[in-house]
Amino acid sequence: MKTRHLTLKDGRTLAYCEYGDPDGTPVFHAHGGPGSRFEGSIFDSAAKERGYRIIATDRPGMGESTYLEGRKLLDYPKDIAELADALKIDKFGVTGWSGGGAHTTVCAFAIPERLLFNMSFAGYTNFAELPGAEKYLRSKMDQTSVALSKSHPKMFRFFFDIMGAGEKYMPETFYKAMMKELCESDKEISADPAFKEIFMEEGNEAFRQGGRGVTTDAAVHYVDWGFRLKEIKCKVHVFHGTEDHLVPFEYGKHLGENIPECRLHVLEGEGHLFPYKYQDLIFDTADEETGKR
Repeated sequence: MKTRHLTLKDGRTLAYCEYGDPDGTPVFHAHGGPGSRFEGSIFDSAAKERGYRIIATDRPGMGESTYLEGRKLLDYPKDIAELADALKIDKFGVTGWSGGGAHTTVCAFAIPERLLFNMSFAGYTNFAELPGAEKYLRSKMDQTSVALSKSHPKMFRFFFDIMGAGEKYMPETFYKAMMKELCESDKEISADPAFKEIFMEEGNEAFRQGGRGVTTDAAVHYVDWGFRLKEIKCKVHVFHGTEDHLVPFEYGKHLGENIPECRLHVLEGEGHLFPYKYQDLIFDTADEETGKR
């Protein structure tokens, strides 16, 4: 798909691609981390069939979007609202997967008046409201990375520089290592050549500018979001697999218990990659919120 660029009011470039039905209900999708605008292609066929226009952006410092110094989660809805204005879109849905989940959730606080629906797939919760949140992470490496982000930012950056090098110079080894610790349902998905192709392409694009943007994108999850979940007045749909080995199910449960109007979709036995095969559930939920069914 053709990559388009918007020059934001502060001079930065915001890169995005469109998928699905160009005349359909607009949905801004937030990719995982590391990830890029190419993640939207996963939803292309289903969105065409169901009448949704998927607009997937690169977050700052990844893909072709300009890096933003001192970025916070709440900067994301500002960029999305500005892009929507440029595209002459008044109301829209928002979705986000993994690292994109928190970016999407904060839209329910920052721009509720613009939203048709809000969906987080296997996303993070506000660490400031969940004591010891990093302890729920499955791997010691992930737990260590959270600590490094706060105490040794240069080492934290080095962690992602190594990841970027692995994607670029040893893609097969990197992919196998990433998928090794997944649950059985995720391993089945990762064995699909079509999924692997998209995953590798969007991952490589994430590091187009190096590791700085990816590092910042991870770090914003580990600090206070700037508000409390109970302050969200907009309905939020949270989808989370009980066997997610990357972003713990406890995070989704915490969102469900603390956002006043939250519907938690518990996916028993599913892992982190479920959106690849649960697209009917996703678009059925969107249809319910937009009155299509």
